[in-house]
Amino acid sequence: MSHSDPETGERSTAFVDLRYDRVCRTPQSEAYLLSEGDTPFGRVDLHFGASVVHGVLIVERDLSDEDVHGLVQRIDDDLVWTADRPRDDFLVTVYQGTERGVISDAEDDDESDDEG
Repeated sequence: MSHSDPETGERSTAFVDLRYDRVCRTPQSEAYLLSEGDTPFGRVDLHFGASVVHGVLIVERDLSDEDVHGLVQRIDDDLVWTADRPRDDFLVTVYQGTERGVISDAEDDDESDDEG
């Protein structure tokens, strides 16, 4: 799927196989794993406020500024506008890094049961 740049009208071919896999959802927020085809490359957390949607985008690869802006536009088109909530702005904080792991209290409980 390609999208038009609103300023230039040009079609972007970046992230043609972009896939969103929902990780969690609450009444005011959603989080998605981002993949290109079968290859995960990031995560986006969206928090829906009264008039502003706040996003945290974490990408695990080097992306040009143009690609980051294109990805944010895709997320806006595909996830934010389709949420059907009025909003005045979409503010996104972008981080580049790698996942270090997932920590869960439930895992700690299982380990303490093994020790005792």
